[in-house]
Amino acid sequence: MPLLPLRKEDLQLGKPIPYSVYDKDRVLLLGHGCVVESETVLHVLREQGMFSDESKPAGSARGLLYRPSVMGPRIAANESEERRPAVDSLPVAVAAADLGEGTLVPFLETTLRMGDPMQLRFDDGSADRYPIRLIGAVDKRSLLVSHPVVDGRMTHLREGQQVKIKALRGKFAYSFDTSVLKCQLAPYPYLHLTFPGQVRCTTVRKAHRIMINAVASVGRAGERARVACNVKDLSIAGMLVLVPREMAVVGTAVEVAFRLQVGGEPLTFDVPGAIRNARDPEEASSHFRACGLEFAELPKPQRNALQLFIYERMLSEL
Repeated sequence: MPLLPLRKEDLQLGKPIPYSVYDKDRVLLLGHGCVVESETVLHVLREQGMFSDESKPAGSARGLLYRPSVMGPRIAANESEERRPAVDSLPVAVAAADLGEGTLVPFLETTLRMGDPMQLRFDDGSADRYPIRLIGAVDKRSLLVSHPVVDGRMTHLREGQQVKIKALRGKFAYSFDTSVLKCQLAPYPYLHLTFPGQVRCTTVRKAHRIMINAVASVGRAGERARVACNVKDLSIAGMLVLVPREMAVVGTAVEVAFRLQVGGEPLTFDVPGAIRNARDPEEASSHFRACGLEFAELPKPQRNALQLFIYERMLSEL
């Protein structure tokens, strides 16, 4: 699919966009027909690189974000040329949790359980973080975790290599240093890490909410029209989003679509919700209001994916 660089005047406030907008990595930012009504949203799009296909896509002009299958390798089934984006291709979310001072505790006294998500980072000053999962532990011998995989390929690790591990469960965040004992390939790829006698435990005192600067499409429930809005923060229960004043009415039922990078995979969420509170932003002349949007009950797979995204972002700030 050929992409063309957009000029500044190609997107106009208050008018449906005539084509889908992508970033430089072919990640869909806004679907064809979506209405952009915020300078803030335009700024976010310009920061991420505005590109589009040459022709107007066929079909409805609803303006929805694409809905790839959960953990799917492609962004959309009919766009096989697109590839997975890098982990940092989405806006960087900054953890807003208030973390208490850490204390040292024995690993076996932590609240960590088999299957819990963790983050692995090389002890070489690199900022790259790799999602892994806890498989199990043998007291005083080794810790078993899944082998980090990026774009379907196992990350190269060598025996004796020093790594840093972080994990989050409930109201506790954990971090410790360890090293690779053995890389196993059968019956599936996993690692033996040196058993950490003690780990640093930090209490998360506030709700799991992260600050984020992202684009979402929002519309009244049951209606086809959607507008592009700016998301300011996100939690498992809802989000703070800037929406047009005419929609910013407490109690309004809405549908919101947004994209997240979860475990190295691009996922699109399209969930129902309701506006629970609304306030004027700092700019008195703004046509938007800051609204607290509460999600309806999420299906378990989406809830788990959203929780994992929040944990990953919080871990990146520890």
